[in-house]
Amino acid sequence: MDAARGTPRGSVRLKYEVDYAADCLGAADYRALAVRAPVDFGDRTLPHWPSFLIDLLPQGAARRRLERTAPAGLSEWDLLERGAINPVGNLRVRPDEEQPQETHPGFTLEDMAARGDAFVDHAHQLGATVAGATDTQGEAPKFWVVQDGNGRWHPDSGSLGFPVQRYALLKFPVPEAGPRAEIILRHEAAYQQVAQRLGLRVTQALPQFVSGALLIPRFDRRYVEGREVRSGVESLYSVAGVIDSAVTPLRHHEALIALARCLTDFDGEMVEYMRRDLLNIALGNRDNHGRNTAVLKETNGTLFLAPLYDFGPAFLDARNIVRVMRWDGERPGTVDWNVVLENLATRFEEADVQMGAWRRLVGQMRAFGSKLETLPQVMRDCGVEEPVIEQRREDMARLREELLAIRVPA
Repeated sequence: MDAARGTPRGSVRLKYEVDYAADCLGAADYRALAVRAPVDFGDRTLPHWPSFLIDLLPQGAARRRLERTAPAGLSEWDLLERGAINPVGNLRVRPDEEQPQETHPGFTLEDMAARGDAFVDHAHQLGATVAGATDTQGEAPKFWVVQDGNGRWHPDSGSLGFPVQRYALLKFPVPEAGPRAEIILRHEAAYQQVAQRLGLRVTQALPQFVSGALLIPRFDRRYVEGREVRSGVESLYSVAGVIDSAVTPLRHHEALIALARCLTDFDGEMVEYMRRDLLNIALGNRDNHGRNTAVLKETNGTLFLAPLYDFGPAFLDARNIVRVMRWDGERPGTVDWNVVLENLATRFEEADVQMGAWRRLVGQMRAFGSKLETLPQVMRDCGVEEPVIEQRREDMARLREELLAIRVPA
């Protein structure tokens, strides 16, 4: 792959190696760079960076540190080369020299979560700061970490030389979120429990809040029979081909049309997608941009929505985060879901998307509405604090009425 130096709007040439293309010809799953760039013998010249590269481009704390420690100004391509050595998923920018992670006794979870100097310095030295892009700038550092067979924790540079027991992301409060930053992070763990109780797809082990930090299990890594297995991960922006989300906002129907072209079981995933967004509305997770949902590309060739992540009470954030992705026909305040569904059916028909489970979808939406009556108690049982529950009660009641008003198809 060749790319013009400078901004992500520079031209790019993509080409698979001939031997690789011969072995994987036609693949659009974990073996491809992206679902929009299946493996072939072609030579693609694009006028701008493809969106899967922008997924890998460092932003936030990771970007600021790279720029601060660089001897001179860094182009976007320089940032990609330095910051995408070990991103989420199975793509990476190969370093000039592979350097196996040095032997280190490791840290306790508590010492690591306390962000002591020894851990932070070691993590930065290894380049274990999370480099994935995000639409909300200024976030606190996040670190890829692993637990070894002795229960000790290490920053993950992507070049481990020892067996791994657990892969995780260590996430700290966002200072710019204001005085409730730690409350938001702590409730991300509780919100995941709520989602699990409602039957949504979450990680097998749920996030754990420890000493002011959140330990989040990774879903794109596992250690099997002496080797690391990496699943592919691609954001909704990448799947839909969005280059600049500020210029081209992504709508839900556009995301679903793109997902229909690549998911293994679109009908089932459509229901999961809808239930997630309804829970976003009910619990006030306004931070629903296209990099907070992703497709997981497993090594068996299946593609489905990755487990829920970055799911918390964003309505408490001092930055006044707004709901970015909306439904065609959605308006602030009361939503007529009959209109939303009618518009969605029209959009699908125009795009020749076959959806064979409308009755199932409507049934799940109405069933979700029924569950909202007991959702405050579920939240309480999962550790959501009472003031947060009370702030959501009015919106949950309104959403319940809206969903129960959906007409069942004839």
